[in-house]
Amino acid sequence: MLFRQLKYFASVATKGSITAAAAELHVSQPALGTQIKKLEEELGVELLLRTHHGVTLTQAGERFLKHTTDILDRVKFAERDLSRFKGRIEGEVNLGVTPSSGRVLLPSIIDECSILYPEISIACKQGYSDEMINAVKRGELDLAFSHEPGKDDNLTATPVLAQERKTHSTRSLLEEIAARLDMTLDIFMDADPIYLRKQMMDIHHRCTVSLYGLFYDEILAGHLAARPIDAPEMTRILYIIRKGGETMRPADRVVLEIIEKQVAAKISDGLYHWQEPGWRPDRKNKLQSVS
Repeated sequence: MLFRQLKYFASVATKGSITAAAAELHVSQPALGTQIKKLEEELGVELLLRTHHGVTLTQAGERFLKHTTDILDRVKFAERDLSRFKGRIEGEVNLGVTPSSGRVLLPSIIDECSILYPEISIACKQGYSDEMINAVKRGELDLAFSHEPGKDDNLTATPVLAQERKTHSTRSLLEEIAARLDMTLDIFMDADPIYLRKQMMDIHHRCTVSLYGLFYDEILAGHLAARPIDAPEMTRILYIIRKGGETMRPADRVVLEIIEKQVAAKISDGLYHWQEPGWRPDRKNKLQSVS
């Protein structure tokens, strides 16, 4: 079994056409067909069903494609990992960010990486924590921010900061407290997208419960005012998630170092009310309100 046969088979299976695969691989159709046929003979099973409209995978072909994809991915990982011995660090790092972490951290991460490691490109995807975790599991992301550790033996979760939190259960929590205090909350609407919340606040002169970093620019400009919630205690940790049990590629490692450096700098600045991962609110020393 030859490595190029696996590449040929994966291309044909993905394209659904020997003609399209041959064009992609820059080989002749007869040569490509011959290699696929040899692969089938060696395995002793038929992998493809050939029709006038192209090719489709047999049941054995579908199973073998999973093995082939895994082998090709591992080879690609090995090639990228060996880049450290070429005297340079290069490659693409797929980074997942949550809305709040992306807005605050992403520009400075990309800027520093482009200056220090111009041969690294960062491809970004934004989503909520569960989406980021699943994308890392599927191998779509190399590193991802998440407010959940993932609870998976195949993942490594590195805590990077702590902050006062807003969770999806915040409303029910506040309603429960209001009921105990015999108060009625004047709830205007539920609005998850940040831009919509900002628009509704501006038009209808309302307030919202949110992470400080999502509104930092508007607070700094004096368009909005912020007040910390002193009770109940609402704290959460921001993690960096990556695949566990694997040696980190040099590109992933330096991007992680840049992230940790940027987070530490912003904790030190105190602009976003971020704290070290082990921090818990001290109600004797409340967060300073910003108006």
